[in-house]
Amino acid sequence: MPLSTVALVGYTNAGKSTLFNRLTGAEVLADARLFATLDPTIRTLTLPSNRRILVSDTVGFIRNLPTSLIQAFRATLEEVTEAALLIHVVDAASPHAQHHVTEVQKVLADLETDKTPQLLVLNKADLFEDGGLDAGSLHQRVSGGSGRTLAVSARTGAGLDRLLAAIDEAVGSDAISRARFRFPAGEGSSLHLLHEFGRVVETRYAGEYCEVEADVPESLKRRLAGYLLDT
Repeated sequence: MPLSTVALVGYTNAGKSTLFNRLTGAEVLADARLFATLDPTIRTLTLPSNRRILVSDTVGFIRNLPTSLIQAFRATLEEVTEAALLIHVVDAASPHAQHHVTEVQKVLADLETDKTPQLLVLNKADLFEDGGLDAGSLHQRVSGGSGRTLAVSARTGAGLDRLLAAIDEAVGSDAISRARFRFPAGEGSSLHLLHEFGRVVETRYAGEYCEVEADVPESLKRRLAGYLLDT
């Protein structure tokens, strides 16, 4: 099955973990403290089309995120670089929303992922007096009018049906091809991904390595690129 990865990104306290929990039914810590989410948390999500994808929650970004911190959070940021789609979550109720978007885009550029397709999600619609956001005007103010924008409330669940449909539309088809991998002993999690989302054709054991030939979606091949053997 396809294994496209969608990564949630955003300025700290934008509501990423709350949205992640709402989408996936997970119980990730939703905390306003800086860097409350230090490790990547990944869950499977079934889209309206019945396709399954992986959704990853990532560390909240801050202004001028230092290179040393980017190195320290490599595990969570790698989920961003491997993602087929970025869900850029913005606290639309914040007077600094436009500034936060700019700072997140700077970090994405540093990670060389600024060209990855994005959905801009204007979160915390429930904080507005009328119970919803004027997505059009906020889109213009926050993003300059480029890209697709959706207004949601991660707390109440409002707008999540539209978000799921947009994710389904944005995550394109995932071409299948045959590939060969070599996994060292103890690399059980990667081997499990291959068995769950690919079609294993042959498995061979050579010393402390396990070599596997399988038909896999392109997104999974990218995710396991470090184990690929030349074909």
